[in-house]
Amino acid sequence: MKRLIREPLVHFILLAVAIFGLYQLISSNRQGAERTIVITAADMERLASLYAVEAGALPTEQDMRAILTDQVQQEALAREARRLGMAEDDTVVQRRLAQKMIFMLSDIEQVPTPSDEVLQAWLTDHAERFEIPQRISFDHVYFSDVNDPRLLDSAQSLNADREADWRGFGDPFMLQRRYGNLPLREIVRLFGSEFAEEIVALADADLEEWHGPLNSALGSHLVRITQSTKARLPGLNEIRGTVLQDWRDHEQRRRTAEEVAAIVGRYTIVVEGATKP
Repeated sequence: MKRLIREPLVHFILLAVAIFGLYQLISSNRQGAERTIVITAADMERLASLYAVEAGALPTEQDMRAILTDQVQQEALAREARRLGMAEDDTVVQRRLAQKMIFMLSDIEQVPTPSDEVLQAWLTDHAERFEIPQRISFDHVYFSDVNDPRLLDSAQSLNADREADWRGFGDPFMLQRRYGNLPLREIVRLFGSEFAEEIVALADADLEEWHGPLNSALGSHLVRITQSTKARLPGLNEIRGTVLQDWRDHEQRRRTAEEVAAIVGRYTIVVEGATKP
């Protein structure tokens, strides 16, 4: 018996049995963990918060049961899909994972509050984003025919008698006859770019004088400017919150792009069939 115990083959068999037993134990525990879906209190709080954001109200007990059922089903189906290899080489899955990774990178670090010097430089360098556009108020008399012979006579009559009822001239108009504080883009939308360019050229004209005819996409118009406010760039203190948010959004995107580039840089990229530069 002692000689049998000393045999190397017996030692090998005993070691193999021990290793196999240990593997079975570990494998059993691993399979148990893989077959267990755990919904933590933090998960429930997160799911309830997402529901509240989307629905505008806290979930009821019935809502939470439905939410948890959906979550469990989603997790079970996702695990089964991974077990069957469905996630491999799946473009949709890859895209979703990449999106989640970018979201995680964007939330890693809170962008610090910049100094006033940084914000002022940002405001100056991107003035077109924050400029308050020129606004024009005007009255107009509409003629559906751009060659209407009444145009010139009406203009002369209205300028000769500034107190005349200008609404009684021209043709009926389906929109307004008086507009207040319209930015250029809105004038373009309503009347077309040609009309907008001409009315901007009249912005500094005599506020009591009728001008025209000005052609639009709708017809022809006699126009009287009643007020004009030039475009201006507000000071930092006036729009600090807007400038700060714009800077933070840009800074977060820049940092995220750097993180993504760093991750991509860890890999060697090989494109089959591509020629090296």
